[in-house]
Amino acid sequence: MELEDRLAVKLLAQAQALLGKAMNETLCTHPDRRLVRALVDEVQAMIAEFGDTYFEDRAAKDQAASG
Repeated sequence: MELEDRLAVKLLAQAQALLGKAMNETLCTHPDRRLVRALVDEVQAMIAEFGDTYFEDRAAKDQAASG
């Protein structure tokens, strides 16, 4: 596994941890919806970055190698 792939997977793990925090907050008696929104927004950004790094960068490298 290349360095970029490992870093992307690490980013995905960090997103999972933040999503867990958001889920725990929603289970509170009085959840802070602003906090949940901020955490979910951050998770979405991390997942988008993961997709860019893991899938799109890989497709560009594969095309360059074959072309």
